[in-house]
Amino acid sequence: MYERDKSLAQGEELRFFLSFVANKEMNVLEPMCGNGRMLIPFMQEGIDIEGFDLSVDMLERCREKCVDLNLIPTIYHDKIEEFSTDKKYDLIMIPFGSFSLLPDHLVAKSLENLSSLLKENGKLLLTIMTTSNTSEEIPNWAQTNRVEFTDDTIIEWKKVHYDEHENTLHTTIKYVLMRDQTVIKTETMNFRVRLYEENEFDTILSRNGFPNVTIHEVKDGYGFGRSFDVYECMTEKAL
Repeated sequence: MYERDKSLAQGEELRFFLSFVANKEMNVLEPMCGNGRMLIPFMQEGIDIEGFDLSVDMLERCREKCVDLNLIPTIYHDKIEEFSTDKKYDLIMIPFGSFSLLPDHLVAKSLENLSSLLKENGKLLLTIMTTSNTSEEIPNWAQTNRVEFTDDTIIEWKKVHYDEHENTLHTTIKYVLMRDQTVIKTETMNFRVRLYEENEFDTILSRNGFPNVTIHEVKDGYGFGRSFDVYECMTEKAL
């Protein structure tokens, strides 16, 4: 059900990330690619892109979608701090705030690994969640979204707790699939998201191989009125 609610990137978000592909000979890597939300639209554009993710279930969903679209994905089951290959990439991207899912003890190691995977003039694009993304506490289940399909309805319920000592947002999301006013299936997902203070992530990037950073605001990137920032990062060897 998560898959049906968050299927493929589109609109301003997709256009922004595609704008960094100067030509289709570029090699692109998407760590934490999940269900192929960004990877598949890139494949549809004929771009040479690979991806990897820690979740076997998400990778399987990606493969299933690719079968329906007559695409053959190059994806791996691996960790962001350990992924290794002889190949070097022109562009590495981690959209949709996925990097904020990493616990603090893996951040430096992951950035250092990503730096080692880039070509000399390669770029890393990533989004994070910041303390400005802090949402109100929702101690009890509250309906936060409803998506209507031809025969079914998916209702999203959410609980949220913010740990201000660890700058961490704990969110539990429950998807309920309804058909003819009957519950067909329920799916629950838990997210622990690290929220960064202003300028905190810039310092982390600089200390771990990315001293050259430009921040872009993508207006209406997640839909009208929902903007987000993207960090464009280059390594020391590119300076």
